[in-house]
Amino acid sequence: MTLFFAQTAWLVPLYPLLASLLSFLWSPGLISRTGPRPCGYINLLLVSVAFAHSVLALLALHSNSNAGSAAIYRPLTFGWTWLQTAGLRIGFDGLITEPALIAMTVITGLHVLVQIYTIAYLEMDWGWPRFFGSLSFFEAGLCALVLTDSLFFSYVILELLTFGTYLIVGSWYNQPLVVKGARDAFLTKRIGDLILLAGLIALLPISGTWNFHGLQAWAADQSNNHLALPGGFTLILLALVAGPMGKCAQIPLHLWLDEAMESPLPSTVLRNSVVVVGGAWVLLRLQPLIELSPLVATMLVVVGGTSALVGSLIALAQVDVKRALSFLVSSWLGLLFVAVGLGGIAVADHLMLVYPLPMALMLMVIGAIVITNVTQDLTQLGGLWPKRPLMGIAFLSGAAGLMGLPPFGGFAALRELLELTSASAHPWLLGGLVLITNALISAGLVRVFGLIWAGRPSPFTARSPEVLWLMVLPILLLTGVVLHLPLLLVRAGVFAPSFASLPLWGPQALPLLASTLVGGGLSALFYLRPHPLAQLPAALGGLQDWLAHDMQTERFYHRTVVGLVVALARLSAWLDERLVDGFSGATGGAALAGARRLSLTTSGRSQAYALSLVLGVLLMAAWLLTSPPISPSALLRPLR
Repeated sequence: MTLFFAQTAWLVPLYPLLASLLSFLWSPGLISRTGPRPCGYINLLLVSVAFAHSVLALLALHSNSNAGSAAIYRPLTFGWTWLQTAGLRIGFDGLITEPALIAMTVITGLHVLVQIYTIAYLEMDWGWPRFFGSLSFFEAGLCALVLTDSLFFSYVILELLTFGTYLIVGSWYNQPLVVKGARDAFLTKRIGDLILLAGLIALLPISGTWNFHGLQAWAADQSNNHLALPGGFTLILLALVAGPMGKCAQIPLHLWLDEAMESPLPSTVLRNSVVVVGGAWVLLRLQPLIELSPLVATMLVVVGGTSALVGSLIALAQVDVKRALSFLVSSWLGLLFVAVGLGGIAVADHLMLVYPLPMALMLMVIGAIVITNVTQDLTQLGGLWPKRPLMGIAFLSGAAGLMGLPPFGGFAALRELLELTSASAHPWLLGGLVLITNALISAGLVRVFGLIWAGRPSPFTARSPEVLWLMVLPILLLTGVVLHLPLLLVRAGVFAPSFASLPLWGPQALPLLASTLVGGGLSALFYLRPHPLAQLPAALGGLQDWLAHDMQTERFYHRTVVGLVVALARLSAWLDERLVDGFSGATGGAALAGARRLSLTTSGRSQAYALSLVLGVLLMAAWLLTSPPISPSALLRPLR
């Protein structure tokens, strides 16, 4: 197979971008006689072309041995210059590598399945042009993000994805909660983006480049030659990781993912599976710089560990099924941040690789349940196993992919993370954190399954019809991919062929498996059959309510950050009213009063005016005569 498809892989982001632009023809109604449906089919067609091109490019690069060896030392490149002036060049430099092509294949493949899924999910919705155009815009941005080698354009693309989040969360803009969710998601992500912008602007004078490979070479030079880091470099690194923290919904920038659940569920599938991973992709590219600062690495471990533990705890108390899964997203990506902070770039890459497909599968199953039962409240569901067993099997397949359960991919990645923590400075603390988080994630997934498929039917689930085949088809296809993901990872060389054999996994395998069985088993005991302990006693009801409301994080922000901003705004308004306006008003009033008094001295007699001039000249002459003389040297001194 020739390298033509690999060499032209830069075209892949242009297909969905063209689809997004064509959606404008239907969105304002320029093409009104056909209705909105052709827009969805055109988007699906061009997204399918992007997926086919990605697959062919990956096969071409992977199967050609010469291209493979060349890609290691001299990867395929492309680029164009956007700005070049006064020694500054800003351009979109891209690299076509096998990891980038794998990522693009996953992104485009999921988009094809989601757009098929969306045709059925939004069958009666008239907002197809806006929604399908936003989905294609997301895909174009993500594909460009994995191809670019520029930190500056990574920031630009992250900004565009933030704007896309605002558009797609606000799809149903006639609902107040949707408007609030879109606004909060946009503003929260903007905080991380602005801090990232400040960091990359400060980085350029120090490193001289924004290209990731150039930054890697600069970091290697600093480390190998034991050079002192420039002043403020740690603050710059902290600013650089703020962007990925916001995109990956890590504490304290995690509330946007919860608010974004107001969007239609097909967009939730993409956002919670591949869009949030965009921040992790940028974080992995910054790993050579992070290694230079132990403080930043420690901060990533603390933030990631806190997000992993807190997110999994909050998920256990959520009643909304979409929010229960969204906090598990923050929890899993928190483990990825821990791996990056510990220097395990390969482990973090594996965690990112095994995550998107199982999460997308579970969310697609949840959408098939919600749309036919008219509720996403877990307390109003139940007893669906006799009616919807196929969806239950698909959900369990996705859940197994994220648990520490062999032989699935999640077990392999979590075991590697456990090995990484055992070699760290605090093996018991960090290893225990990974085991507890895995147990809580397993418990949260089993809880969702039990509340939906186990127990007795509720009034909402007594009659639960099957969904359209266009929703079932992508779910079944994705189920097959998730179940075969371990084999695909072995064929791709990510894991060894013997990874399915538990005795060969080392001493970390048994504790990880035990944590999965304990967490999932206890949750199954409480939720597969209704158990009194599934609801906390009245004495602990406050704890459950505290967790259900995200540990009152939003209220804390309102009382601290928002309260401080409001207080400063009120102080500024008072100063402006009392001091600025008061001073200018009093000065103007005094000038007007003086002018009125001076106007009374105007008589119209020229003799009086001449007398005033004479008196002024006499006073100036008297002042000059009484002043000490100034030497010429004093006059010339400033000129020297």
